[in-house]
Amino acid sequence: MNSGIIKRLIAVNMLYVNPSSTNQIRKKGRKGKQVIRGIIQQYLLSGVIFLAIYGVTMVMIDFAKLPGFFTYYMTLFALIGFSQSLSAIFNVFFESKDLQDYLSLPIKQSEVFIAKFLAVGMTIVPFLLPLLILFFLTAFKSGYSIVFAVIGAILLFFIFFILLFSLCSLIVFGMTKTKLFRQHKKLFTSLMLGFSMVVSVGGILMINFSQNTVDHSAGMVDRHAFAIFMPFYQVMHGLFTARGLLTLVGLLVLTGLFLLALRFFVVPSLYEQFSDEGSHTIATTRKRKLNQTLKKQLESYNHQLLKNPNLIMQVLTSSLIMPIVMVGTMVTTTPVSLKTLEPKFMGVFFVCGIVFACIMLNQTSFVSNLISLDRENFSFIQSLPLSIRRYLRQKFWVGCKIQMMIAGGVGLIIGLVLKMPLFLLIPFFVGILWGTYLMSLHFFSRDYRLLNVTWTNVSQLFTRGVGNYGLMLWMFGTLFVGAILIALYVVAVLMDINPILLNGGVMIWLAILSVAWLLINRNNFWRKLND
Repeated sequence: MNSGIIKRLIAVNMLYVNPSSTNQIRKKGRKGKQVIRGIIQQYLLSGVIFLAIYGVTMVMIDFAKLPGFFTYYMTLFALIGFSQSLSAIFNVFFESKDLQDYLSLPIKQSEVFIAKFLAVGMTIVPFLLPLLILFFLTAFKSGYSIVFAVIGAILLFFIFFILLFSLCSLIVFGMTKTKLFRQHKKLFTSLMLGFSMVVSVGGILMINFSQNTVDHSAGMVDRHAFAIFMPFYQVMHGLFTARGLLTLVGLLVLTGLFLLALRFFVVPSLYEQFSDEGSHTIATTRKRKLNQTLKKQLESYNHQLLKNPNLIMQVLTSSLIMPIVMVGTMVTTTPVSLKTLEPKFMGVFFVCGIVFACIMLNQTSFVSNLISLDRENFSFIQSLPLSIRRYLRQKFWVGCKIQMMIAGGVGLIIGLVLKMPLFLLIPFFVGILWGTYLMSLHFFSRDYRLLNVTWTNVSQLFTRGVGNYGLMLWMFGTLFVGAILIALYVVAVLMDINPILLNGGVMIWLAILSVAWLLINRNNFWRKLND
């Protein structure tokens, strides 16, 4: 294999992974290798941030005595990695559509696959880096030296990564070889990405809200251990024991089998699969609904805009998984039983709902990009004898209702799992809906202000304005400020201030702020639209 060719192919595929980030870097005046260096720096920064968030928590846990927590974190990052892997593999291998371009070049199939493999790895590794700390701490707390702990952690990390990537690749390419997939490619792609999202989100919620078990030998509460990841614990807990070494050999053999499966079942058929794709395309007849009103037709059109599989996956990944992970981790570490709370906390849970909505809604949400999804159709619609204000208002409500269903659904599930009393669940749910409405107004007008109808990849819409750093700042800033406000509110409630006066005063202030928010949005956006 030619290492020089592989390096160049990696650079090309890195540009495909996130075109919006590439454009952002190029706008700063960087060219050639500087663009690739900038992309790598972004991934490194993401990895450092992820390490900082979870590393602090992990350092305080003795994983050598708590196998349940070890498998809990492995399951958590496996689910996140599973979702990210499916999305990255789909983007790099399918959305890039460059495999045909390599046919006339003196490049081996294995070189193309290795380059794409490493490019995908660059996007997944930042989300899995906390596992390095997990493996290292387990070995170190088990009595092994730092050197052996580091070597074992790195080896086990690469084994886990290869197994995860191989499994996801076999799932994706196995499905795409079927005749049914070729006939209904868009539907199956949406189902595949949706399935990964359901598995990830559902799994994260399940393991976060699972019942703990007490480990008296450790002197603290341990979680239920997930058997599928116990071999990793056995390796790091007993590096030089017979059981640990045999388990390590078993993992290496399993990794080798997965790599052989990729080598003989996926790589040889890469070019055949894409060269035959055109011949298997089946013409479909669009079903038309007669006697529809203009309002129904526009509503149907707006829903069609949101059916892009890549858009659905990226939006849900960016705006759903991380907030659920952060919020789920926080609520499961709270020792207070919600059943013991009194009705005087109703106002607190209403504010919690608003904060939760702000965390769930950001610049990657559906409502935040719905206008730009029109692309060139928006200019055409503006030329019609149609009220642009009414058109955008209807478009807004399509996006806002979807955001309400997402945020409200997740919030309702969390409330039911945490067994919130009905008098707390109702204000929490209402707060989510109201917060979603207010934030949808902001991000919808932002989409119009930063309108982009010439995008080539939907991810370009996500980094408009403040970019990826602004997205992270919004999420963590909202979480931080919201936590402070909620904590102050709880302290005030615990000070035995008259609940009617306290909650009534807070609701009046929220009403004043909401009215001001609505007036600013109406004057700065809706009234400036020309019919």
